Amino acid sequence: MADKNIMSDSTNGSSVSESYKLQQPSSLNTESSSQQFFPRPSKFEALKAELKEAVALLEAERSARSDSTLAVEKLKAVVAEINRDETIQTRRKDLDAGAATTNKPLDRANPNVQSGPHHMKVLDRTTKTIELTIHSSPHEVLGALKAQEGPPGKADELRQAVVEDDPSTSEAVVYWSFVEHNKEYNLLLRLRVGEGRQDDEIRISAESVGEEDLNLPCPPLPHAAGAKAFRLLLTVGEIILRPLPFGQTSFTFIAQISIAAETDQLDADNESPSSRMTSGRWLINAIKSGFTPPKNSPKRIKSVRSARRTKLLNTTSTNIQLSPSKITKRKAFRIALGQGGVNADDIFCKMVGQFYVRFQKEDVIDARMREDFIKNRIPNAPPLTAGEQVTIAKLMGTVEEMKVKRVAGTVNDSVEKFSHRDNEGGTAWGMSVANIDVDAVTLFMELWLLNTYAKRVANKKVAIREVWENVDGTRGVEYMGTHSLPGFQDRIFHTWLTWKRLIGEDGRETFIIALESFNEYEGETCHDVVGSEKMQEAVTRGIHIIKETTENTCEWTKVQQADLKLSVLPEYLIDFLVKQQLGKANEEQEKFRRNGKEVDHERAAALAAAIRGRRGVALMEDQVEAFARCEALLGKGGEDGWKALESTSPEVEMKMRYFKPKKGERSVGTGMAVGVVDCSAEEVAAWVMDYCSNDRMRISWEEGNPARLELRPLQRENERTFATVKKMPFMLDNREFVYRMIWKSEEGKAIVAFEPVGDEVDYGVSLTKTRGSTRGLWEIEDLPVRGGTKQCRVTLVLQVDAGGVIPTWVADKKLPKSLNAVQEAIDEFRQDDMIDAADWGELSHLMEEHWKDQLYSEEEAALIERVREKFERSLKEGKWKKHKSPDIFVTTESIREEGESGAAVGRAVTVVDASIGDCAAWEYSRMTRERARQNREKGGLDREFAKENDHSAIYYSTRVLHASFTVREWLVRSVWKMVDEDTMLICMEDIKVNRFPPGAGKGYIRASQGAFWKYERLPEIRGIPQTRVTYTQQVDLKGFIPSFVMNSKIVGTLGYLSIMRKKFDKSLEIDAGCRAAIVQQIKQLAKSRGQEALAQFETLNKERQGWGRPSRSYGKAESKVYAPILGDEAWGTTSLQVRGNNFEVAAFIWDFCSRSNMLTSRDIERHVEDEDTGDDSLKRSVTRRHQLESKHGFLHRDRIFTSEMNLHLISDDEIIIVYSPLGKDDGLRRSIPTALRTSIKNSTELVSDVVKANETVALRLTNLSSGGVRTKLEFASVLHFRHATSHGARLAFVEQRLEEMANLAIYFQRLVPLEAFKAEDGRALASDLLWKADFPNQRVKRLNEVAEISSALRELCSRHSWMKAMLSVALEGSLHRNRAVRTKLVCVSDKEAIQIGKNLVPSLMTEQLAEAGVNQWRVQNRAVKELMDEQVWFEPMMVILGQGIVKTAAWGLMARVIIGALLSVTDLMTDLVVLKQFWDGGEEELVYRNAQLGSLAISFGLQLLVTVVQNRKKGLLRNLKECSIVLAGVKAPWDAYKVALGAEHEKDTEFDPMYEMTITKTVELFAESIPGIIIQLAAIAGSLERGEGLKRRLLMSLLISLLSTGFISATISYDFDTDPKKRAFNPKFYGYIADDAWKRALMLVTMIFLSATQTVLKAILVILLGAIAKSFVMYYIFGDVASYLLYKVVRRDFTHWFPMEGVLSLVVSLLLRIIIKVVVDFAAIMHFRHPLDLGGLYFSLNMFQPLFGLTLLLTLNLAKGSFSEQNLELLMSLTIGLGISLMLLFGTFLLLMNKEYRDSFFSMETGQQMARKNFLEGTDPMKADLFFNHKIYWLPIREKAAAWLQEGWTTWEDDKPDWFTDVWKSRIPADMKPAANRKVAAEADNDTALDVGGGEEHGRRRSVVEMISGQKAAKSKVMPAAGGEAKKEFDAAEFIREVNQRGTIGM
Repeated sequence: MADKNIMSDSTNGSSVSESYKLQQPSSLNTESSSQQFFPRPSKFEALKAELKEAVALLEAERSARSDSTLAVEKLKAVVAEINRDETIQTRRKDLDAGAATTNKPLDRANPNVQSGPHHMKVLDRTTKTIELTIHSSPHEVLGALKAQEGPPGKADELRQAVVEDDPSTSEAVVYWSFVEHNKEYNLLLRLRVGEGRQDDEIRISAESVGEEDLNLPCPPLPHAAGAKAFRLLLTVGEIILRPLPFGQTSFTFIAQISIAAETDQLDADNESPSSRMTSGRWLINAIKSGFTPPKNSPKRIKSVRSARRTKLLNTTSTNIQLSPSKITKRKAFRIALGQGGVNADDIFCKMVGQFYVRFQKEDVIDARMREDFIKNRIPNAPPLTAGEQVTIAKLMGTVEEMKVKRVAGTVNDSVEKFSHRDNEGGTAWGMSVANIDVDAVTLFMELWLLNTYAKRVANKKVAIREVWENVDGTRGVEYMGTHSLPGFQDRIFHTWLTWKRLIGEDGRETFIIALESFNEYEGETCHDVVGSEKMQEAVTRGIHIIKETTENTCEWTKVQQADLKLSVLPEYLIDFLVKQQLGKANEEQEKFRRNGKEVDHERAAALAAAIRGRRGVALMEDQVEAFARCEALLGKGGEDGWKALESTSPEVEMKMRYFKPKKGERSVGTGMAVGVVDCSAEEVAAWVMDYCSNDRMRISWEEGNPARLELRPLQRENERTFATVKKMPFMLDNREFVYRMIWKSEEGKAIVAFEPVGDEVDYGVSLTKTRGSTRGLWEIEDLPVRGGTKQCRVTLVLQVDAGGVIPTWVADKKLPKSLNAVQEAIDEFRQDDMIDAADWGELSHLMEEHWKDQLYSEEEAALIERVREKFERSLKEGKWKKHKSPDIFVTTESIREEGESGAAVGRAVTVVDASIGDCAAWEYSRMTRERARQNREKGGLDREFAKENDHSAIYYSTRVLHASFTVREWLVRSVWKMVDEDTMLICMEDIKVNRFPPGAGKGYIRASQGAFWKYERLPEIRGIPQTRVTYTQQVDLKGFIPSFVMNSKIVGTLGYLSIMRKKFDKSLEIDAGCRAAIVQQIKQLAKSRGQEALAQFETLNKERQGWGRPSRSYGKAESKVYAPILGDEAWGTTSLQVRGNNFEVAAFIWDFCSRSNMLTSRDIERHVEDEDTGDDSLKRSVTRRHQLESKHGFLHRDRIFTSEMNLHLISDDEIIIVYSPLGKDDGLRRSIPTALRTSIKNSTELVSDVVKANETVALRLTNLSSGGVRTKLEFASVLHFRHATSHGARLAFVEQRLEEMANLAIYFQRLVPLEAFKAEDGRALASDLLWKADFPNQRVKRLNEVAEISSALRELCSRHSWMKAMLSVALEGSLHRNRAVRTKLVCVSDKEAIQIGKNLVPSLMTEQLAEAGVNQWRVQNRAVKELMDEQVWFEPMMVILGQGIVKTAAWGLMARVIIGALLSVTDLMTDLVVLKQFWDGGEEELVYRNAQLGSLAISFGLQLLVTVVQNRKKGLLRNLKECSIVLAGVKAPWDAYKVALGAEHEKDTEFDPMYEMTITKTVELFAESIPGIIIQLAAIAGSLERGEGLKRRLLMSLLISLLSTGFISATISYDFDTDPKKRAFNPKFYGYIADDAWKRALMLVTMIFLSATQTVLKAILVILLGAIAKSFVMYYIFGDVASYLLYKVVRRDFTHWFPMEGVLSLVVSLLLRIIIKVVVDFAAIMHFRHPLDLGGLYFSLNMFQPLFGLTLLLTLNLAKGSFSEQNLELLMSLTIGLGISLMLLFGTFLLLMNKEYRDSFFSMETGQQMARKNFLEGTDPMKADLFFNHKIYWLPIREKAAAWLQEGWTTWEDDKPDWFTDVWKSRIPADMKPAANRKVAAEADNDTALDVGGGEEHGRRRSVVEMISGQKAAKSKVMPAAGGEAKKEFDAAEFIREVNQRGTIGM
């Protein structure tokens, strides 16, 4: 066991945030400080004795009630003597001159004294001398002293301002301000830069100045708003800056400091006008004059308390006048010495320490130290001394002689661990061998550098830890450190370390670190540390070997012994300590761990290079024999004897044969597997030899195999030995295989042989196993390079004997699984894309460049003519039937000749973004790996390809159509021909070849296929080649499949062309180029006011009666639709945000026929007819054809819309686009009878398959941010369909138009790169993934689509290959077991990623809110936490996805609603059952019945009241709806439904859904559950007293009520505390529930039982009081509540936080205070300990009040006459049991909770205090929470709040933080909003006062035209012409003309 502080220090500790804290040197103590202040002890003691005597006299006189004047005078005389003392005056002069003190500054030049993070030294308590090591150069520090840093007022930060700066004199006056605990300490300082005593030294003199000392008038100095100000005064000071290594600076500040309260004048009492001057000037003079106040303004101090309140709070010496008062001896002495008041020392040290914080970069200094170590110290290290060499050799010899034993339980550990004993009972050695994923130099440096900042932080709790480097000029290090042992004296290790570097023949480095007891050191130096003599000396020795394996990996062997000098420890405990100490290797391994596959590739590459370098090297004799035995498995007869074996993969050919066994051997089969791998032979050989790679070890562990390890019996470069134990099925022993692998290399070939060995393996534990054997050979031969990719043929010959009782035929049956290793090699090195690209490129080049060289035979020419004649010429004039294509860019059609009953001919046409050669080569190369994979996915079986020549080939393929159909086979010949430069043909036709007989001997049916491909070159688009591809085919499946069945699938077969189009799709590049050109065109337009366009937008976008929500909505889009039941009209509006600037979005819309625009719509066709560009607008005529769909399955004719598009550039931030219909518009609104008649008439007309319709559209695009990265898109549309159109079809169409806008937003969102993603982008991406995906399979399909298109998600999936699999499992939403995954992000495997995805659903299930569920998922899985820290948008995305999963999952939303309904309704039903029992009972139960009815009535009444208060601004219909829910008894499940749905805080409501649900639950507890429990307990007590026994119904109802009460109480606290938003708004209160899943569950259960226990105790107390006297209950409850209310009033905390006004606020406050008080009394809801409610201390005391009351009642026998003795004994026992349970449960709760929140249970803070404190000291979310409170909470800090709003509003508008919502903005008073927003708010408020009839100016909403143009609109409903003149009378004809002209409908 080794000392953990020596060589295994962990460096994962965080940097110290308070590194500037004071440390008192050990040489300084109170006595020494006194000696410095009073150099003459005798004089000091005499004065001290006189002072004590005077104080004693004063106390005696006061106790005797006599005159104390004499004592006071004597006390004054003593103080005067202190002030007159010459020594003190001399001392003061020395201090003023900055003389050196008794303690000299720490010598930083001494290399043995190290600078650490805790290095601020206070060398003098009188003259302050502070030393810092700052991580920057002296000149940068000097600049920082005179810098101007940021706005003041932020807590715990130094803010600076430059008042004067004179470079000529090197003088500057600076202002420093430091805020702490709402107190501001400022310092006005003059700095003078002087010459240093050394060349590289800088000295700066510093002294305080007053404002009147400035050369210029003092500018306004920044102050922290609302903070109490104090002035620090520095009499004489000096700053010394010296450079230190690694770019650091030694910062020494010598100063004399005092502190005073900031004021403009002294107190008016006894003060003359002449003494009025600034406090800064007066105090400076006071300090220089020895603190003697001016004679004309004596300052009398009545007591110590008044002394603390005086303006002079703390000085280094005082001259104080005392008046007769109560002054104790201790207080008088403190006053005389000036020790009272605020501590200036601490404040000044914190202020100066901020310079350390400002430059704090400990990691950078550590990096510089490491870089210097590598570049300078290692190459220039002193040579090893003889003693060092002997020590290293001796330790190496000790290691070689060890006989180690594997530590039990570590066989599958990633670090091999062993132990060794010197002799029986001797000291123990520990040995660990680990592969570290970092280079050898870095690991050596990490182990050797013991004094980095990181290691000092990690070991800051160690009592003694000292390091001395370069001992006696050697490379050695002296180390002294302590180690604590529980129950024993601390051990101290004094150790000497040295190191050695070796370089092997292969150039790889090896570092050796030796540790030896310092007693063995032969040098002269030996340090000692004070305090070490009190500890027990211990000894450690050992060696570390760091061997480089690759450039970025190494092997670390650590062997160490520690003698703790403990003879009493048993051996097993020592072994435990050894095992624990060896775990340090795991920590280092985990620290540097990288992705396992990447590391495996590096190791394999290094081994491959070694194999390549040993070609032709002779083998050892035993190795030659081993190869001979393994090669014999190949046999001598070639292919003879080998039989085909059914392969597990189409890429691997497998065979099997039997060899005659030797005597004593079993006859087992020998298998062979052959495949092609995409790499060199040496790489495959290296992969085979790396049997214990990270990836294979992970797979073995996941399979549950007991062991897999590498043995090291021989040190041979080309040989390795492995042992593995395979897990076997139940009832069979595990199988052990121990074998060695040997490799040899030849030119173009590598061979690996493996055979069993008989070595015994130490697994550390005893395993039940049976030894098996395996022998085989890997023969790997290089193949020609294919497309720049190396390839090799791999042949594996394998013979496996499982041994034991397993028959050989069973082993032979499993042989293909063993041979599957070849497939694993293929998958490991797979490079399909490169191979396929090479094949396509080769063929494409041949087709386009050498097509003229092709010679076609007569048979080939005839085939081309036949196919062309059949599929092109003969069908040219035929009647083709069009089909709806799943790809809008691919047109599909079919034809069948009249009288023909066979298969139809199908044709598909599209344009591909590739050259002719690329398109044709992709189709012709049917045997590519990609096509083979697609064939297998579609049910394909065998495929063969026979190339006849360069332009002709034969294809044979088979496919499974369906399980019930016979397999079909095809045999076709394919010939390609280039007709001319721009046209190519590929013709396919059935053939008959003897090589492929029909049926293939397997009963297959030979199907028929003919196909014709035509490729035509088109002009390039922006440099991208274009090809029109026409694909015509006819397929006859033969057999008994009817032709109509085959023809129904024709669109699916033609969809093959869509695959080709998407393969080469370049739409993004093409459309981006077009948009860029349009953007430039738009920017060149002249800006116009666009009144008509704006008026049209306002008209279309206005509110209409009957608006409704669409069936689905994208993200946060605000959409509305409306269509009358009869007629042909429909309206729709939407408003959403688009991730792009307004010019890009406008260009996208304007590019009407672009592919991207087509994809966002469902239009069948689009055309642009003509275009006109004006100076101030763009115009074009467009036509679109849309297929109308019905929600009820009816067929509708397509609609054609012809419109004129107009684009107006209003400003750089606003663009308007209007679509106006072209042609006559007869679509005015008609009366219902007319519409009905027209609809009936149109439904019987016979017209064409299309109908002309009209649509008027207006879009407004407004930039939302200064950077132009977000645009608000407002869309309004009015549709006029013409002819008969169902209501559902019209609604469906208008919803599709709104979906087009959503698709537009999705399109731009997908273009955002990963590095630009923010939280809002994450939410948008989640909305994209959930868009139209309501079911798990739809969500997974959507994920696969988005992952291919979204730039950010695609890049994330490329970084983490497992990302898509994890998200897929999560989106499935299936229930799984929750198993936390602790793997690092970079090391996550596919299987672990799937488990992480499975963990999301259980996390969501255990939480009420999706945010809390995702947070729990984050905490449980380390990779998720790291990913969310790395990608800030990932957590918001998962929250939205979690909400979507919960909504649709069977266990999710419905489960929550059902649970809520069951708890609420079941409790209600049991209450009704009990009520029925009371009703049927006698007179004695009448009171119970009435009480039960009353409680139910009060419950419903209070719930109705809460509902009305919540929705009082939402209108009558909303209130009626919510009240009906209450009366139906389903208010609780309805609230749970809204919360689970993710409903947000609505505008014009008082509180958010979460708090509304809490209030509902609280009301239920107050008026229903708690009274029900009391009534039922009373009924039970009455029945027991009457001797009736327990009634089951009553008992069952009571138990259900208790469970419901406990569960509701616990979930209220649980949901609030685990809500991430609550934790962000108030992190000082929320967060007490642990993040660990098990702790959370345990805390929830604890709270449930705690609440139930409290309820029973309180109910029993009430029943007992009622039994004694019924009036006692009223007195008790009234007194308890009244005292609570009085407590709140006295503390000025009565007003509840609900933001209400007037009498309503008082009523609600009173009601809620009473309800919460009563509920907490009974249910002990932890959340209500909140300062806004009861408060922490009151809550804790209140919890035990029922227990104390019951104990008192029962102890005093006050209830003796009310109950029988037996029942009283039962009550006493029950009380004791419940009391013990309550205390245990509360103690358990405190133990489980996060300990930093325990103070909240004992806090005296009020709600107002907390709200203001959070604002003054908190973050922006905490400050924002202030405005959700009643205004009385923030009125005292109104100015600060207004300043905060003014400062940050613009930034919040751009960044859109989560809390910056419309609801929050509505809480801000109008006069507190920034000026730019007050106008907008006022206009928004005026919108609600719309005067429909025109009339007066007051109350009318201003139009957009008015706001922009400044003109007043006419008071007519019709918008006037430009100029603003109102029409005096209504002209119907003009009205119709205007509507027709503008296209506005139904105004």
